[in-house]
Amino acid sequence: MSPVAWLPSPAEVEAHVAVMLARDSLNLGESSAQDRMMLMLTRSCELRCSYCFVGLTEDGRGVDHSGRADPVTQQEVPGQPVGDMSGSTLQAAVDWLMRSERDRLGIQFFGGEPTRRSKYVRAAMRYALDHPKRRGRPLEFLLTSNGLSLSPARLAPYVGLPLTLQFSLDGDARQSRFRRPLAASPEAAWRATEAAIDALQASGLSWFMNATLPPAAAGEVEQRYHWARSRGLPMLQLNYATGMAWSPEQERAYLTGLTAVLDHHRAHPDGLRLLNWANGADPAPLCGDMIVDVDGSVYQVGALFHERRSPSLKRSYRIGHLSDLGARFTGRRWSLAALAERTREALTGPAREVFFANVALGAAVDLVVERAREQGLPT
Repeated sequence: MSPVAWLPSPAEVEAHVAVMLARDSLNLGESSAQDRMMLMLTRSCELRCSYCFVGLTEDGRGVDHSGRADPVTQQEVPGQPVGDMSGSTLQAAVDWLMRSERDRLGIQFFGGEPTRRSKYVRAAMRYALDHPKRRGRPLEFLLTSNGLSLSPARLAPYVGLPLTLQFSLDGDARQSRFRRPLAASPEAAWRATEAAIDALQASGLSWFMNATLPPAAAGEVEQRYHWARSRGLPMLQLNYATGMAWSPEQERAYLTGLTAVLDHHRAHPDGLRLLNWANGADPAPLCGDMIVDVDGSVYQVGALFHERRSPSLKRSYRIGHLSDLGARFTGRRWSLAALAERTREALTGPAREVFFANVALGAAVDLVVERAREQGLPT
């Protein structure tokens, strides 16, 4: 089958959206063996990427939030807390995860830039690993970073821990043009990025390049892939940006580029692990993860990922606060079907159209990967 034949029709995409919603998240649904939690350690970041719609701010940087959320009614949109997640809130979040009924656990450190709270990341990892309610269950950590502050000294404490570092990196200096430095020149930010790659390569840590392509870069999928190969990176995940309108031509360019990448990688798998082969992702921008904000409020993760574009999702995606959620962790998240319905109720007009067009693009990506897998996985 020619890779171009992997591209699904609109009718096939629509049908597959229904399939994905019905099956729920393969990673976090009722049939999953894992429970995982994301932690918003800070809203401070050195970058203001054009495709990031998290409510970032430098207000309150370095100041521990009290961990008490401002009261909100059902009709109100929760405000943006000021400050960073405190050690006590971190511990409360880990305590809550440890009440999980699942056999495997996961924690993802997010922001903002979580390495700006490195002391708290390390403390939370130690606390979770030694937690009496862990009961020997496998526990995996994922640290999402823009990489600008990574160095051999900063990476050394993580060596030997069950950690994977997700490096938000879009390719070479030109391909990374959507990563906009807040307080440095693009040249200085790129030098720091190059230094971080070298430090990670020498560290022995598990890590991967997580590349996000906005619509304006729809035709650059193959370029990002071949750059990662040429740079000798160990793993790569290619993603499309959500919260943005994609034209039919841009969607086709992205999907065509992805088919070419999958076809090339099957024939040339050595030297790079392409994570896109792991089929069964959630239909982004819907996501099964739960995230704890800096004030201890718990949301389905899209509430914060789309905070600036669709703030009303914070009301619809709010699960509660660590102080009032009780002992049960497993089953607190909404299914993808329930989340889709909440989204339809929360959004109107163009915002709703863009959101569900992004969901459809995620279903198209899932179909492309599924059809590529049918031709055989890389050996």
